[in-house]
Amino acid sequence: MAKLSTDSLSIQFLDQFVLAEDLLPFKNEEIITLDQELTAYEQIFINPNVERSLISKNVLLASFAISKAENSTLTLSEAKEVYDLIVHNQDYDFIAKKIKLGKKLTQKDYERLEFFNIARVFKEINARQFKLAELTSDFIKNIHLELTKGLDIFGRYLPSFEVYKSGKWRDNDFIRVDNYVPSPRILIVEGVNELIEWLKKNFSITNVAVFHTALYALHPFCNGNKRVCRVLEHILLRALGINHKNLYSTSYYYHQEKERYYKYLLYSLERKNFNHFTSFILEAVVLSIIAVLKTSLETKRDAYLVRAEIDDKIKFILRPLIKRHEIQFKTLLKMQNKKIARQTFVTYLQKAGQAGLVVRRALGKAVYYSLNLDAPEKEVLAKWINLAKSRLDYIPDEIKLSI
Repeated sequence: MAKLSTDSLSIQFLDQFVLAEDLLPFKNEEIITLDQELTAYEQIFINPNVERSLISKNVLLASFAISKAENSTLTLSEAKEVYDLIVHNQDYDFIAKKIKLGKKLTQKDYERLEFFNIARVFKEINARQFKLAELTSDFIKNIHLELTKGLDIFGRYLPSFEVYKSGKWRDNDFIRVDNYVPSPRILIVEGVNELIEWLKKNFSITNVAVFHTALYALHPFCNGNKRVCRVLEHILLRALGINHKNLYSTSYYYHQEKERYYKYLLYSLERKNFNHFTSFILEAVVLSIIAVLKTSLETKRDAYLVRAEIDDKIKFILRPLIKRHEIQFKTLLKMQNKKIARQTFVTYLQKAGQAGLVVRRALGKAVYYSLNLDAPEKEVLAKWINLAKSRLDYIPDEIKLSI
């Protein structure tokens, strides 16, 4: 293991940590190639309607995921209601109206405003191309200000509320992340400026992941650090030229793998080793790229079923094959949750086979079914997933079983 290279800079904070790039699962060039392949593929094969849906869905899900990182109880449907205000350029004035009427604010009110701030910031930053030269300590403070605007009023209404002090550096040394103790508050300004200077001299995908980890380790704000780090990661990766169309975001992957997210983050902090969390971030980038193609394939499978001239009841039992390429008979039957008799289920599958809608494959005593659809995504997706399998110890089943 080697100390992080800081060129001619004397960076005391970074010098506490180690990074062994040879042990990381993916090289910068490999991720750039994947992203370029996705861009080329999108231009030819991805339906424009699917693309627009992916972009809009990405902002919604990324914002929702960041809010869930703060243990929000907001549901996706509730988040969608708030997001619709942003889409139509409306302000979230419900809080002000409640206060004016003398009503108490609730936890749900807080969570709605928290989500509104996150989604609004995401929408605004994705509307333009960020340049690395814009990254300053004031820019980071302003991101925090916009993400946490108006939230401190809930300190009057909610028990055990942790203040944000929007747009202001941490002013105490009481913060703990499990057993990890962040740098003293008097070193925050120096530490943030040093991290920025280091990144500008060493700008790469890997080092954006390091920056994310290091900034969180520094813990520059009283509250809201995860939000700031995730938003900055997103715009910095785009500043490198990847995710040009904003088709994906690592934040939703972090939400799906929340337990592993915190585990590797704590490993990096407590062991002063950037590899743990940096590897996880690179995993998230690669699997988020793969998920775009997976979603495109699922959309085509869904459309294939919708177009099929066959009974809707038969289409219904085949819907699990949209997300999974092939499913064993007994598993597909179990997915019906006993809502259909076994013999009726067998009859439906036979009719689907006779109509050419599904392909039946026997392997020993086991029988598997898949949709009879040949989409160009399948071959590329298989190649990418095999690359991920060769580098990662873990891949979510929803990705692994999609081909």
